[in-house]
Amino acid sequence: MTLKFIQEINSGFKNAFLKREIICCYINNGECTLADLGREMGVSVPTVTKLVTELMDDGFVLELGKQETSGGRRPSIYGLNANSGYFVGVDMRQFHINIGVINFKGELVDSQMNIPFQMGRTHESFDN
Repeated sequence: MTLKFIQEINSGFKNAFLKREIICCYINNGECTLADLGREMGVSVPTVTKLVTELMDDGFVLELGKQETSGGRRPSIYGLNANSGYFVGVDMRQFHINIGVINFKGELVDSQMNIPFQMGRTHESFDN
């Protein structure tokens, strides 16, 4: 995540809160149009457009194409950029460790399971 975005969240700006809500909507619902996103969040389309544009500039959101319609202007579909961030999860057991890496969309990228490890009550047990 960009430092600017993290600073906005930490300082409590309303826009940062709304950006976080947009990211959560994309995580929970997948890709959608700006109008759908505005309805889901209860926010105006111009506000959503401004915030999604900022998230695109920061690399978190991508325009994924156009929605099929029976007529009229086809709205753009937006969604998360899976490669904009990664998260590592570590599951430590008494005799092994499991490690998983997921991308920003929550998709498993890689994992290593059952890595031998002896859990001990000393700092040295973490030096392997």
